[in-house]
Amino acid sequence: MKKLMLLVLSLALAVSCAKYPEGGLRKLAKGHIMGEWKMNAYFMNGFDYSDTVLVQNFTETFNEGGTFERAYVDAAGAYHSYGGGWDIAGERTVLKVFADSTYTLTPMLNNTATNFTIDRLTKDDLWYSLESSSGTHQLRFSKIK
Repeated sequence: MKKLMLLVLSLALAVSCAKYPEGGLRKLAKGHIMGEWKMNAYFMNGFDYSDTVLVQNFTETFNEGGTFERAYVDAAGAYHSYGGGWDIAGERTVLKVFADSTYTLTPMLNNTATNFTIDRLTKDDLWYSLESSSGTHQLRFSKIK
């Protein structure tokens, strides 16, 4: 009887712990996302196109209370920084970013999106993606603070 009860509890726990496709538990999303993140890779349609990124030192910061900051240096060497808000929605699978500006990340991605699909979110990694006419774009970040 104890073994049966343990099996039932284990199965219930496994089912209740929804995960992101590339890793991380959805129930920990808000705690894990807060902090400063630096982009370390860019993928388009599943292939690494990091060498096409037009900006440097691309960071995003998610603060408690829903405030958001994005900073980067563009191809001309100009520093850009702006803020806005953020939230996690849709069963904790959608990252909503309400930023004051758009940016050109690569020749194929002039980003105006505000909703991103969370592919991976752990205490150290944040991967999110968006769809455009050129396909699926995935930005991968590592936590720096």
